[in-house]
Parts: sequence; C-alpha cells; structure tokens
Amino acid sequence: MDEQYEQENRPVNPRRKKRSKMQEFKERYLPLIITGVAFFFVLIFIGGSISRTVQKKQMDREASIAASEAAEAQKKAWDTEAENILRSAAEKAASYDYEGAIALIDGFSGKLSDYPELQTRRSEFVSAQSAMVAWNDPSAVTNLSFQLLVADPARAFTDATYADSFQNNFVTIGEFSNILQQLYDNNYMLVSLDDIVTTSTDAAGQTVYVAKTFYLPSGKKPLMLTQTNVNYNLYMVDGDGDGIADKDGSGFASRLVVDGSGNIKAEMVDSTGTTVVGNYDLVPILEEFISTHTDFALGDARAVLAVTGYNGVFGYRTQDATAANYKTELDGAINIVNALRAKGYIIACYTYDNMDYDSADISDVKADLQKWKDQVEPILGSVDVFAFAKESEFGSYSGEKFEALMSAGFRYYLGFNFQDTAITIGGSYFRMPRTLVDGYNLVYNGSYFSDLFDAESAQGYARDIG
Repeated sequence: MDEQYEQENRPVNPRRKKRSKMQEFKERYLPLIITGVAFFFVLIFIGGSISRTVQKKQMDREASIAASEAAEAQKKAWDTEAENILRSAAEKAASYDYEGAIALIDGFSGKLSDYPELQTRRSEFVSAQSAMVAWNDPSAVTNLSFQLLVADPARAFTDATYADSFQNNFVTIGEFSNILQQLYDNNYMLVSLDDIVTTSTDAAGQTVYVAKTFYLPSGKKPLMLTQTNVNYNLYMVDGDGDGIADKDGSGFASRLVVDGSGNIKAEMVDSTGTTVVGNYDLVPILEEFISTHTDFALGDARAVLAVTGYNGVFGYRTQDATAANYKTELDGAINIVNALRAKGYIIACYTYDNMDYDSADISDVKADLQKWKDQVEPILGSVDVFAFAKESEFGSYSGEKFEALMSAGFRYYLGFNFQDTAITIGGSYFRMPRTLVDGYNLVYNGSYFSDLFDAESAQGYARDIG
C-alpha cells in the first residue's frame, strides 16, 4: 500500500520548470545595473561637489584679486586727485583765493584723513584767510578805463587823419606796462565785478544788487580795469580800405588770437607788412604780467572788455553774415570769446554803433540795441554789463532809454563821469563810474591818478597835444 501511495503522489514531470529570460535578467543583471547607475550618480554628485568647491575657490580668489586691483586703482586715482588738488589749490592761494583753495580740498573724493599733506595745506589756507582784510564797499574800488593801446607810436602819432585823436585818447603799450607796474608797486590788486557785487531778494521778492564782501591781504587795495571798443576797428588797421589789416594801418593790433600754447595774444601787421603775434594790446600784456605777479589779481579777476558790433568783435569781422569768409570769422570770434571768459574776463556792451545814448533819440537807442541782439548776442551769448560810449551817460537812470537798456537785460552800468566815485547799489541795477586813462589826462591831468600811479613817469612818448 505504501508503495502504491508513493507511486500515486510522485510528480508526473519530475523536472524543474525552466526560468524565462526576463526572470533571469531581473535576478542576475538588474541589481548590478541599478547598483552601477546609483554609483554613477554618486560619482557625478561627488564630482560636481568637488568641481563646485574648486570653482568657488577660484571665483573667490579671482574676486579677491579683482578687489585688490580695484583698491589699488582707487588708491592711485586718489593719489593723482590729491596731487592735482594740491597744485590747483597752490595756484589759487598764490592769488589769495584761499576760499577757492579750501573748497578744492574739501571736494576731495577720498578720505582727507589718509592724506596729511592735504590736511596741512587746508589748515594753512584757513589760517591765511583769517588774516585777510574784509572789504564790502564798491565805492572804494577804482575802475581805470583804457581804450586800445598804441602798439606802434611812430605810425599812430603821425597818422595823416587821426594823429591828434590817437595822441589825446590813447596810451601806448609801454605806458600801460609802466602803469601796471606802478599799480602793483603801490599795492593795488585786481578784483572783478563778481567779487564786489552780488544779488539778493528784497521783501517784495524782487532781485536787488548789493555789496558783496571780499577779502584782500592786509595793505592791499582793490582795483578794476576796463578796456573799451575792443574791436580793432578797420580805420585803425586797414590802410587801403579793402577790409584787411595791412602795413598802412595806424599802428594798432588787428585782433586777439589764441596761440599754439593756449595763450591769448594780439596779432598785428607791422610797418613792413609782416603779420606778427605778441603782446600788442591790453589783454596779452595783462596776462603776462599776472603770470609773473600772481598776487596782482584776486583769484581769476581780469578786466572788463567792452565791445561794439559794427566792425565785429575782437578783430573778427562778423558784421556781415553774407560775406564769403563769415563762417571763418564767426568761428574765430567764438573761440576767442571762450578763451577770454575762461581766463576771467567779463565782456560788456559798448553799444552796437559806438553811439552816444544820452543825446540819441529813443528810436535810435532801440534800433541800436536790436542790432546788438541780432548780430552780437549770437556770438557773445547773454551780456548784462553795459559801458557808456562816446563819453556819455544818462543824467538820470530813468525814462524810456534806461528802460530799453533794462529790457535788453543790462544790469551793471559802467558810467563815464570823470572823478565821480558815486555808485548806485541796493536797487534793480548797479552803477559804477570809470576813470579814463588817456594821453591827454596823462599829460595835463596827472593829479587825477596821484593815488594810483605817477602819470609823468608812466609816460613813454612825448606827445604833441595842443
């Protein structure tokens, strides 16, 4: 029976069922693949981490180098700025502009505490400024007024037509140089309109002109200079009437120019017909004098230059916009105007036609002002200083003609009345007299200048004045 039981329960097919390929793959290869892929991603992660670490260190190193280089570049920039400030401040201090020198140092973009020399110089300037004397009375400022200077007396004072006029109304370049030296020796010092007058607002909200406090070294006295009719008019330089300066001119400079070194000079055609450039008029003489006597001018104070327009400005013939060379003349005029203003010169109107406004009709005054606006303002820009021409001045600063000047934008008026020290200030305009220095007054009225210079010793030419 047992034998029968075993036979009945014995499997029909005693062999193991064969595994499929998929089962074999899952059992044998899949775990290896999963392990390999996992290991691969682990390697990638580890490699990425290492790479990021290396990259960060590289970036940090580069950032550190860049920061160091930037700091070094900034330090060099500050060093250069400090050197430039020290040089410029010293130049301002040489002309007693301590306020300007201090402002330059205070404008330093670095840390002042890192630059002991800047701190030291600032302290010196503050101390020097405290020793200056305050001035706030424009009537104490003498304004000496000159016309063009005679560069060649041999031609000017023997001119067939204008010899008497030139001898009476003009001084020579030698005489002007003598006067400058005497003014300097007598402790006079140039100041500007901008130094002595400023604006304020009154209770009604109107702009008024008031005295401005300025400072000079102890013992120095303020002075202003004006030159009128700075146009180098054709009748003075053109002998044959073709509109071009020539050897038959009357011995005056023909225009102002800027030389290759950036200096303002005067151009002249000499008696041989050669065009020469040099110190043949007031501006270049004054510039050279200040370059060797830096303490003669307060800051960048220079002269007031008053121009007409009927023969152009500063020797450039801009009166005819239809002329073939108008653009060249216009460019030259604008160039010299910019150079003059950069030096500190103030440009004024001397009327357009060299007109006596006091005796002229109101219609003529308005027409003259319109020509100035149309022909001269585009070259000079806005001008607010007016110098009376033809030895004229209003007896009263009121009426239609004065209102026409105010409407044209003029607020500073340089009068003419000789030895008149009265000024007008505190209202809607400022008026200041000019003391005319000419050949006649040097010879016959030298006492007018006795507080400033000795007229007799200043003379450099024996005039024949009747």
